[in-house]
Amino acid sequence: MLRAGVLGRGLAPHRLARYNRLPLHRLAPHRRYSSQAGDAAAEPANVRNIGIIAHIDAGKTTTTERMLHYAGFTRRMGSVDAGDTVMDFLPAERERGITIQSAAITFGWKGAQIHVIDTPGHVDFTVEVERAVRVLDGAVAIVDAVAGVQAQTQTVWRQAARYGVPRVVFINKMDRAGADWPRAVADVERRLRARALVLVEPEIEKPAAAQYSNAELRCWLDAVSMERVAFDLAADASGATVTRHALAPGTPAYARAAAARARLVDALAAVDAPIVDAFLAADGDAARVPAADVRAAVRRATCASQACPVLLGAAARNVGVQPLLDAVVDYLPSPAEVQPPAGVATGDSAALVAFAFKVLVDAQRGPMVFVRVYAGALEPRMALVNASQGVGERAARLLQMYGGEPQPIARIGAGHIGVVLGLRHTRTGDTLLGARHASLAGARPAAARERSVLHELREGPAAAAPVGLRLHGIRVPAPVFFCAVEPETPSDERPVAAALAALLLEDPSLHVAHDRETGQTLLSGMGELHLDVVRDRLRRDLRVNAAFGPMRVTYREMAARPAAAAHDYAREIVGRPARAGVGVAVEPCDVDENVVEFAEPRALAAAGNAALAADAPQRAEVLAAVGDGVRSALLGGPLLGFPVVRTRVRVTSVAYYDGESTAAAFRACARQAVLQALATARTALLEPLARIAVECPAASVGAVLADLSGARSGRVLALDDADAGAKLVSAEVPLSAMLGYSSRLRSLTAGAGSFSLQVVGFGPMTQQQQDQVVKESRGY
Repeated sequence: MLRAGVLGRGLAPHRLARYNRLPLHRLAPHRRYSSQAGDAAAEPANVRNIGIIAHIDAGKTTTTERMLHYAGFTRRMGSVDAGDTVMDFLPAERERGITIQSAAITFGWKGAQIHVIDTPGHVDFTVEVERAVRVLDGAVAIVDAVAGVQAQTQTVWRQAARYGVPRVVFINKMDRAGADWPRAVADVERRLRARALVLVEPEIEKPAAAQYSNAELRCWLDAVSMERVAFDLAADASGATVTRHALAPGTPAYARAAAARARLVDALAAVDAPIVDAFLAADGDAARVPAADVRAAVRRATCASQACPVLLGAAARNVGVQPLLDAVVDYLPSPAEVQPPAGVATGDSAALVAFAFKVLVDAQRGPMVFVRVYAGALEPRMALVNASQGVGERAARLLQMYGGEPQPIARIGAGHIGVVLGLRHTRTGDTLLGARHASLAGARPAAARERSVLHELREGPAAAAPVGLRLHGIRVPAPVFFCAVEPETPSDERPVAAALAALLLEDPSLHVAHDRETGQTLLSGMGELHLDVVRDRLRRDLRVNAAFGPMRVTYREMAARPAAAAHDYAREIVGRPARAGVGVAVEPCDVDENVVEFAEPRALAAAGNAALAADAPQRAEVLAAVGDGVRSALLGGPLLGFPVVRTRVRVTSVAYYDGESTAAAFRACARQAVLQALATARTALLEPLARIAVECPAASVGAVLADLSGARSGRVLALDDADAGAKLVSAEVPLSAMLGYSSRLRSLTAGAGSFSLQVVGFGPMTQQQQDQVVKESRGY
């Protein structure tokens, strides 16, 4: 669940000093960090909306906990190992020691109000990262100094790049044996394809050394300010005491900092013209370029996503987090500097435009909708229009969460993130508009129909009728694992349905389908861990009595050969005749998506009548209804009911009857025609394929390779060296073969192996494999 917090009042200096363990008399030469929190109406120029993104176990939550402590938000730093962090407070998160759902919190730093979202690093929870970066203006990407850039780091980096989110890179765990600063920087440039702006230089004797000790990490050279930055952990183990000393020209440290400054200016010169002018004004001496000019150039390059600043630290040892916070304020953009979404007008009198990126269902408060406001302001009791659903809403109350407790606020201004209560029909990805928004002129939002949770689960959500301006939504990947979930007794049916409906509202990557043939309710998710967490929540948190079937993977179906069919629809509905006729042809195609085509207008007109001519007014409505019916049929194939892909459907004929043909008739007729054609074509199964990266000791690589290529029918793609003598195996494996792989890998590597995987597509199966899957699914 997304947790949000706000530091409602700035801390008094004496309280802040006590929180940070900094005596007030120790101000120089120490930089003093303060927390100045604002409310949800602070000026957009003073706001930073950032996310913490990385591979699992890179130190995201640990870094965020240090940020909260140094900002004065917490008295003590939480620990992932101890299970007492502010950001991870779900029981499942504390038991597993990982972040499962995005956590948001707000605090002040150097006069700025920072909204931070700590995201999961496991591939099963990628959608949490997706919805976070959708509303962020900047991100901190954390890289493990030992492991380098890992698979999920590349995934979340691409997600941020897709939304144009500027990023700062923080190379963490520099205190660990095997940490390699030069290799980690090279990894950022090579694997993330980023232009690295290296702002610091570790102050060690051999820069290329592969081993860094905690003592060596306590100080480094700042290439921007030409200072030595040091953390006196002996005097203050909390890491709150940070000293900065200007480097004296002529010393070895100054020479090293000057070399780092020269490399930085050289990297900036490739993307920023003003820094070239500043360099020439300094007579070609990069060390003499004013720090303010360098800092401004880094900011311009970062905000334009042309480069990314790179810093270092060891968050678990309380080193390097304050300079990272400085970089967030100095280099990442504010909402006022980010181009607003298309069609959104800004300004003091702008109408409200907000985006719902998260829904949390609370037992007492009902749906809690997390929103990012892009224009205008959101106030309690405000009348709204859900433009995505085409229904009216009303904001009952506005909240920010103070830690785990709700705190009412008076408004959510432009550029801010907050929580809205009272929205009954809003889902993740919906656009909320003020009732008087200009795009709603002439539009009349419909009254939403109330539907039972059982009907909603079995038939799906009601069809939306969008109105007005709509922001682009959130990209949700298709689920790849599923299991059956059933109430243990008839009296448990409604509580189970209500619990599933609440989880679906919270998590758009979950899907629930009702198998009409078997009567089972099928719950689909992104992976084994994802569905395991859902099972825990249903039983422990939502306290419902449900039984779960074995974990299985989702397949796809495709037309095995060309076929054609025609269907005539003739029924009497409420005493009125409904007739339509549709002919279709299906065939396999090479593209992953389905292709729906219509015959030439003259051919359709000849097959039906003049009502389907190119200029006939009914033509657009008829063909739209036929297209809806075709796509509806492709949602479930005739073999096992899995979605149909890689299939071309061509509508060859349409029969229209004056006074009797309706849109509903054409939808039903087209659906039946396609299902008949697919049954004739005999659909084939496609299985999901996963790309897996396994890191294991060199002594175990033989057993790992044999297991992947043998028992799991995988194809090994590469075998590379990892850190500290380990090996990295890349392979493509059928996803069904990866069920239970975690336990098997622990056995093969004596607990020293780890892996990550990502679904990359679907591939064909042999007839023997397909027959086995059909038998397991049908039971005969």
